[in-house]
Amino acid sequence: MSTGEDLETPAISDEDASSVAVETKTRLDLDVQISDVGPCKKHLKVTIPHTDVERQFKESLGEMSKEAVIPGFRPGRAPRQLVEKRFRKQVAGQVKSTLLMACLEQLDEEHKLNPISQPELDVEAIELPENGPMTFEMDVEVRPDFPLPAYKALSLKSPVKKVEEADIDAQVKAFQERYAQLVPKFEGSAEVGDFVTADLAFSMHGKPLNEAKEIQFRLQSELRFQDGTVPELDKVLVGVKPGETREADAKIGSSSPDPNLRGQTIQVAFNILDLKTLRLPELDAAFYNRTGFDDEADLREALQGVLERRYETQRQQAVRTELLGKLIAETPFDLPADLVSKQEKSTLRRLAMDLRQGGLSDTDIRAREAELRANAHEMTLRSLKEFFILAKIAEVENIKVEDEDMEIEIEAIAARSDESPRRVRARVEKEGLADTLASQILERKTIDRILEFVKLEEVPMVEDKEVETLDQAATTAPEGLVEDSTTDSTGSV
Repeated sequence: MSTGEDLETPAISDEDASSVAVETKTRLDLDVQISDVGPCKKHLKVTIPHTDVERQFKESLGEMSKEAVIPGFRPGRAPRQLVEKRFRKQVAGQVKSTLLMACLEQLDEEHKLNPISQPELDVEAIELPENGPMTFEMDVEVRPDFPLPAYKALSLKSPVKKVEEADIDAQVKAFQERYAQLVPKFEGSAEVGDFVTADLAFSMHGKPLNEAKEIQFRLQSELRFQDGTVPELDKVLVGVKPGETREADAKIGSSSPDPNLRGQTIQVAFNILDLKTLRLPELDAAFYNRTGFDDEADLREALQGVLERRYETQRQQAVRTELLGKLIAETPFDLPADLVSKQEKSTLRRLAMDLRQGGLSDTDIRAREAELRANAHEMTLRSLKEFFILAKIAEVENIKVEDEDMEIEIEAIAARSDESPRRVRARVEKEGLADTLASQILERKTIDRILEFVKLEEVPMVEDKEVETLDQAATTAPEGLVEDSTTDSTGSV
């Protein structure tokens, strides 16, 4: 995310920019009127007096007169009054650009607005009058102002879980499933873990919304699609057979392409076409040789390590989530709407990167990404509030991201992805992820600092339910109601 410690200048043409030969050194006698026009948004009306405008004209024309070519005079020898008369309109664009840049710099120095995005300023619409002052208006999004939360007096729960034999048994089965055969299920009915092929019909109060034909998915406790979720699907479909139809309620997320359906409950009809199940391979010498393990003990030891790392990751994520939730609850403040809409795409990208770096399985990552997409607006609001709160704490604690921190992070990513640090570094630069990476590092360092002060209470860990994810969406945006709030990103948080 572009947080803009300095007020950014408006877009000025290359021609105007290249013609700015002299910068205004004298401070302008500005008349500035500032008013609040929304959450974290200020409206500025700025007046530059005629005396400052004329002074800048004289400076610009004075420079031009040294090289001006006028018939009847040698270069640089024409009378100043003649130069001013002949070239005044020609340098007007240069004068306006120079005054605007000087004005924006002075506004930042004198008023400390703390902008977080480029000012909304139409340069072409600003007039440079022949007589009288130069006036322009603009809106600026600024950092939210809020009191520092009491981050040193928190108590948090730290969910822990010891790896049991039953957990390893379940992990062994999951490992076997990677090498299993998907075979038709001719007898019996659907059970959790079976693969169901069905036609899906999405509707609301009997009105059709969308259809998805011959969709295959694994029957788990929850089914997620691109704009919502069907909770407790196992209770609906367990026991179903081909040829039967079952109906379930689905919850549409806040980022549905149809604004009218966001947060609504709809119905999904499952017309069952086919059932399949997994035929697991035997745990024999051939299987261990095929998968690179010596024997069952070797496999179980490796899977125990996987589980221990997973539980630790889940513990850290739970502590982090509770910590940030308490900081947000203690520090209410509004966010500028424009920033939120611009930031949704980069928030999804950043959170997806967090998931991949957390060592989650592809299935878990896919399920979480579907949840993030369906609720991108709320996720963005929370992510931005986390950013501003942690940035303020980092400033108080004098926490900064050093070059060494970036190198360590790149090397860690390289180790996880089995790539060279040079290749990771090149990808970060090519995809413009340096700011995202720096923000992640600052956030982690700040959270680590906060955790030095908080009290942790160990509690039993409650594991997440199994989730299946579809690429289909339950809804499509009606014509004229498409809101593309994720393609105008200004950067990363």
